Amino acid sequence: MPQKAKTRTAGARTGMRDTIKRVATELLIRHGFHNTSFRDIADQIGTTTTNIHYHFGSKQQLVEEVLTDYVAEASARHRSIWLNEEHTLSEKLRGVVEYNFERYKRFNRGKAGGRPWSLIGRLRLDSEDLSPVARESLASFSRSVHEAIKSAFEQACRSGELRADAPLDDLTLLVVNLVNSSSVFTQDAGSFDRLEEFFTAFERVMLKVYSGEPTGSQERRANHH
Repeated sequence: MPQKAKTRTAGARTGMRDTIKRVATELLIRHGFHNTSFRDIADQIGTTTTNIHYHFGSKQQLVEEVLTDYVAEASARHRSIWLNEEHTLSEKLRGVVEYNFERYKRFNRGKAGGRPWSLIGRLRLDSEDLSPVARESLASFSRSVHEAIKSAFEQACRSGELRADAPLDDLTLLVVNLVNSSSVFTQDAGSFDRLEEFFTAFERVMLKVYSGEPTGSQERRANHH
């Protein structure tokens, strides 16, 4: 086969794999692991289940690849938010809310609606039926987010935004669980507003109790005196 033809064939194969994964992601979020089949995906794309088997072999293999990609993207977004040293904790919390709303509104109209919107949150409900590789992907997201959030709180202490005696492990635990529960929380509440209120309440209480004074302000006060 001529090289150009091989290149076109490889490109078509990659394009089909990407399309299958995109549609599978949306269907898994909407319907979960048990209610998403190769037939459902094939019907959405306009292809055959045989073609999907050709590219992925099994449903578990497809879910593994889809989830790995999704977790990598979500983890990267969280790291970009939490590890940004130019932003305050308040700005980082709002950044997480905004990121969640980006994903939420793809599956819900406005802020009212209780439809699933996170693949991670959705597949955690079916974790017992997932492969070890898929379960490890879910666990890796929690570890990545935990590390990023802990680093953000440590940075806030170093900068003076939080008091030195702030319980960083406890604060980290609270936010990690809020992040991990966000999708289920909005489903139960039937609204994104409740999740936003929860983040705001955490911020208000945290800063009320443990707020410090930025290093720059402390230095200016010392110089003034």
